Amino acid sequence: MASSKLKVVFLVGADNASTRRNIEAVCQLQDVEPVGILIDKKSTSAGDNQGSTTDAARSGGWSRPFKTILEKISSITTDAVNNAAVSSAAVDQVLSKAFPDECFCLAELGKKYRFRISTVGAMNSPKARQAIYECGADLGIVLGTGTIESNLLEVPRLGCIELQDGDGIGGGNRESARRQLFGGAASGNVSVRFMGERIGANGAIAKGAVAIHPMETPDSLEEKLNEEGAQVLARAVCLIRDEKVTRAQGEMIREESSIAEPDTAASNQAPLAHWKPSGAGITILRNLYVLFVYYSGLYFIVRAWHGLSRSRGAIILYHRVNDYSKDVLTVDRRTFAAQLLAISQRYPQTSTADLVEHIRSRKPLKPTTIAVHFDDCYQDIFTCGAPIMKALGVTGCAFINSGYIDTNRDFPHDLAYPFHYPMLSTADVKEWSAMGLEVGAHTVNHIDLGTSSVEAAREELVRCREELETILGKPVGFFAFPFGRPKNIREETKRLIPATGYRANFSANGGYIDAETDPYDIPRGGAHYESSPVYCMLQIEGLTLSRLARKLKSRRSSAPQVAMRP
Repeated sequence: MASSKLKVVFLVGADNASTRRNIEAVCQLQDVEPVGILIDKKSTSAGDNQGSTTDAARSGGWSRPFKTILEKISSITTDAVNNAAVSSAAVDQVLSKAFPDECFCLAELGKKYRFRISTVGAMNSPKARQAIYECGADLGIVLGTGTIESNLLEVPRLGCIELQDGDGIGGGNRESARRQLFGGAASGNVSVRFMGERIGANGAIAKGAVAIHPMETPDSLEEKLNEEGAQVLARAVCLIRDEKVTRAQGEMIREESSIAEPDTAASNQAPLAHWKPSGAGITILRNLYVLFVYYSGLYFIVRAWHGLSRSRGAIILYHRVNDYSKDVLTVDRRTFAAQLLAISQRYPQTSTADLVEHIRSRKPLKPTTIAVHFDDCYQDIFTCGAPIMKALGVTGCAFINSGYIDTNRDFPHDLAYPFHYPMLSTADVKEWSAMGLEVGAHTVNHIDLGTSSVEAAREELVRCREELETILGKPVGFFAFPFGRPKNIREETKRLIPATGYRANFSANGGYIDAETDPYDIPRGGAHYESSPVYCMLQIEGLTLSRLARKLKSRRSSAPQVAMRP
């Protein structure tokens, strides 16, 4: 293709992050011109909830239809919960403002790369065939659609290629991740192949593999396969563009050296023994509860009641903000933006400095005032979290472990996760502060102050504050102890906090701030990727099921015991 650009058209089944990643990887190649996207609205294999349906299907038997129905209801109710407090369009606006160089929907991709997007009733329809003809594509790239008939595959001059798993099976990386994990593979594999018998269906143009971590889950492996798949797809398109892959007598001529052969040996690990996904039934019940509390008006009644309080506040605690690690310490960018958008529209916000000043001076907080906190030393709070906060005008405070700055260290609690998380750099911490965001201390090495000696605790408290102050050039007066539960700090250690120069101490055991809150025992409650915006709102008002259960348990334990007469 030395004389002209390779024109490509994308045939897709869903507008999701994986599809957009693949398309952008191709669009960024030199001498490749995207000319259109066709969206198959009738595809049954490419939706965002494909994986859960596949899990239901793989069980087979008489329960298969029942499980499939439950998965569908779970998907519908989850969408209803996610859109109850804020709209997807509003969240898109926040993300676009926070990350102006990124595309968060196919329409934005079309504008960025100046190509047409067509929605077709079905990919094999005459409308789809005509659209491919009109855009003059040399190559079709199939991403997560249903079965495509051979007459459509032959419309592009060079045919169509598809991103598949390592066994040559299409259907998406969510399905592939589950199949390869349950099969005990040592690696997850992806490949790109021509589609259709006429152009060599059995040969892979390019292959890739990712090692399977002992603690891998379907979600984590899917993310790794998505990342690897985008790179493999780009490599395959380059081979076609440079005419290193051709058709001759129905066979592909390939450069074998360009294809990385993955390790497909079976793993000795017992896969998924550590993975306990939420069942569809539990998800449905939880969603119905959230929707009932919100739409019945109970949330608004309790919120109004709390508005009569003399002083009330709440702190929402985060750890990581990224789009790849789905776990209790992580929130993805979209969910983070949606949570902060919903909260900022309904509650007053404050800085940690102002919050502490109100608590120390016993000045009442406007009900219910919200502060945002981050613990540990993850770089993604700066790269992913800070732009979203800036876009919404929300402030926050990061409690940092100084001994992890500028290092490749992993926190001990992260060894259970199949990802390595980059740490903040000195430059990141300085820029965070320059943006008007606050910094607090979290010990040097994230030690458990409930088991450490008093001498070790003093060293961690003093060194962390001094090292952070050296970086920032200003005092650091706030401290949050690692792990945050009552068992993780002793009274002797707690007394060290004011003695070593801190004005406030924060826990992570849930609860709310009121007129009687101790400045050296300020409660915080956590949020993560499964916390929808409306769930966060219920959490702020103490209406989540877990919070109600804790209240009931507390009342029972504090109730006077009546002795039974013999």
